[in-house]
Amino acid sequence: MCTAAAACLLLVLTACGRPELAAPQDAQPLDEPPAPPVAVDSGRIPGLLSDRGLWTSPYSSEPKATDDGFVGLVADEEGGDLRFLGVDSRGHTRWSTARNPSCTGFTTTRDNRGEELVVLLDSDAAPERGLLAATVTAAAYDPSTGHKVWGPTEVPGTWVGPGLVFAQVSHTVMSEETGPRVALAADTGAVAADEQDGDAVLHEYQGTLLVHRDGGLRAIDTSSGEQLWRGSELPVPTSLAEETGETTLTYGHRPASDSARLLTLRWERGGAAVYTVHDIREGRPLAELSSRAEPVTVGDGSGGAVVAGVSAATDAPVLLGRKGPSQDRLWSVEARSGERPVRIVAGLAYTTTGDGNRVLSMADGRTLEEGAWEIPVAGPEHGPVLVEAVDRNGDGAYVAVDRPETEHG
Repeated sequence: MCTAAAACLLLVLTACGRPELAAPQDAQPLDEPPAPPVAVDSGRIPGLLSDRGLWTSPYSSEPKATDDGFVGLVADEEGGDLRFLGVDSRGHTRWSTARNPSCTGFTTTRDNRGEELVVLLDSDAAPERGLLAATVTAAAYDPSTGHKVWGPTEVPGTWVGPGLVFAQVSHTVMSEETGPRVALAADTGAVAADEQDGDAVLHEYQGTLLVHRDGGLRAIDTSSGEQLWRGSELPVPTSLAEETGETTLTYGHRPASDSARLLTLRWERGGAAVYTVHDIREGRPLAELSSRAEPVTVGDGSGGAVVAGVSAATDAPVLLGRKGPSQDRLWSVEARSGERPVRIVAGLAYTTTGDGNRVLSMADGRTLEEGAWEIPVAGPEHGPVLVEAVDRNGDGAYVAVDRPETEHG
């Protein structure tokens, strides 16, 4: 798996004259006012968003939303270190911390108390001297204050996900090949699983980890090490009840987002196959999907998730989802042909069919709007949303706009 945000390379061989990798510190506190907004093209954004810009973010690439703002990176036009910035919902930059420009990977998570963290990478790469990274580390910060919570923890390479999963990427950042993966505990940054010890690291979400260990799937609490559930304890899906032969159970498909609380598993028996949808923490099966189409999942940092697939019961395309783990059951709505979820922004689900988009309520799957606009970039559940715009120089920018509060979110 490769993403634009995953750009750390690891070199196994050491090199002479390599710069020392400094231990991460608290981010530098700031109180910088926002830049004025650039014009927003109302035809390029959903109608449920205001087309009046509030402020322009400082980010060079897509940021991520936090509970009360945003975190993202700014590249120095003249080279040098990258800077990660925390921006609040009013557009004020609250903190800044520098990182090696060869290491742009970052993600967000929560500890077992529900406190939000942003996890940043750093490395000792010196690309101007032809030196790739010999050491890569991860450290977690409070996204509101920039205070360091844990780290550094040495990891084998870049962030690959889902969740706090890291691995060496072979050859180039565009390669799909990765070396052994490690998963970190969200609470402490300690290594919770390492594929060099025999585990297959599959999916992590906010302190819960799915691994293949000792011949089967197991969900582990990364804080305590407690086993939460085993694949061998799950009931065989109804769709396969009449089939005979050996049953095999494997991890389904990784989410299209950084991670998701919902995951899919693939079952095979007697030549037939089906996918099931589960809460990673509880393990309980929530839905069955046909193997005729590969499921596509997106999630957010609040436990909300949407899964696109084909219903095993009706053989019709469906979208399944829920706003969070407090909802015991998934809502289900008919999907358009080829429709898949793209991201959850400000508590609303955005999908695409290739030639159009749709906004759905995360509470019940109700369609709130359809159109051919661009999907917003990021936004907390309560607060402004960042959309793409173009400044006077023709350069891209991320501009904050209001999202009217509705009962549908």
